[in-house]
Amino acid sequence: MTFGPIEFNGYDETGTIGKYLRFTRVGLGAENELRPFIYNLLHFRSITTTKPFLRGMDDSIKIDYVRMILSDQNISVDQYCFSTDHQIDVLREFTLLEEKQLFSVRGNLIKLMDSPQQGLTDAIQFLKRYNRSPYWMECFVKSYGFRMMAEDLEHSSKILRNPRFNDYRVISYVDGGFPFVFWRQSFMAAKGPNSRFSPQKTPIYGVTKGDEYYPTTSMAGNIAFISNTVPGMIYPHNIKEIPRMKKFDLRDFYNEYVTRASVPTFLKRILFAGRIPQDLQYSIPYLLHFKSGYQIVYEPLRIHWKQEGSLKSFYRVFGRYPQNDILVVGIPTSDNDRDIIRECEDMELECRDASEFVDFYMQFLQRIEEESGRSNLSREQLKKLHKATKNSMEAVVSLKK
Repeated sequence: MTFGPIEFNGYDETGTIGKYLRFTRVGLGAENELRPFIYNLLHFRSITTTKPFLRGMDDSIKIDYVRMILSDQNISVDQYCFSTDHQIDVLREFTLLEEKQLFSVRGNLIKLMDSPQQGLTDAIQFLKRYNRSPYWMECFVKSYGFRMMAEDLEHSSKILRNPRFNDYRVISYVDGGFPFVFWRQSFMAAKGPNSRFSPQKTPIYGVTKGDEYYPTTSMAGNIAFISNTVPGMIYPHNIKEIPRMKKFDLRDFYNEYVTRASVPTFLKRILFAGRIPQDLQYSIPYLLHFKSGYQIVYEPLRIHWKQEGSLKSFYRVFGRYPQNDILVVGIPTSDNDRDIIRECEDMELECRDASEFVDFYMQFLQRIEEESGRSNLSREQLKKLHKATKNSMEAVVSLKK
């Protein structure tokens, strides 16, 4: 299937539930998809960024990064404030509905004498959601925020708000994975056949660690993080309020959340083991996504060694989908790395050596160089960017056999 214009939208959030909470959307056309990498290289000397990395960066660099993005006419940025009053209303409804669920479980426990196994199983399943307190509550509030941002996409997306475009793809990547987009199917279904939204034209993906591995989501995460941690940031645009959901819709939203969000669900997973240069590792999922024509989304996860079985332990926590997984193997630096690789091979997981991606990555860096050459960056900025890409190339050469 061929499409007209393609737009990428990345979503992330920052702040604390019950206090300050802000959501950010970054949108850009496919013809500008390399700009997030150019801005990263220009300001941070790296293809990719992480929150710990940004914490150690000088505030003046981070401020310049945000201001350059906001002045770029080819990148649209929307920031949404989730007010404390709004959060409290959502949390109050969540607490009341959770309370009803809890009393239902309590009733089952009282009846244990009649059917002990089933009653105990139901109670355990319910209480599992609080293994990582307060994750269950925070996930509900944040997924609500992302859901309402998607509702506003028809006004914020340059393509969706323009009726001239009938043949398009508007792709959304939400940081955090499936629990934050469990609502995407019901969202599309409620829009109806005459809507600008559809699963084919406006897919919404929850991406684990999307704020590190996918460019628009990473840029949204960087802006959100910097705006929350650097004092005195000034924005040349308005900050919107998160739209409110009607009360009866909120109850349906909660019921779907309880049913779907607790089940581990992933897209195509890329598992990493061994030493892989950071820029290469953090680029592989998106490069494969690009290679698939943006049809397949790859979620990145790193396997950590466990004495009782690393992959087995991983599958217990994240679900067992070996047919859905690819292991990317770097240079083993310890016996633990070799144990992980052997275990994955014994379970017949698809294994690919990180060196397979080096040439692809080099071509990617070359594209970034060419794109920056067409920009209006100063000679000094171009020299800085060229030095950063050269360092990145040198870091991955050791993987080539």
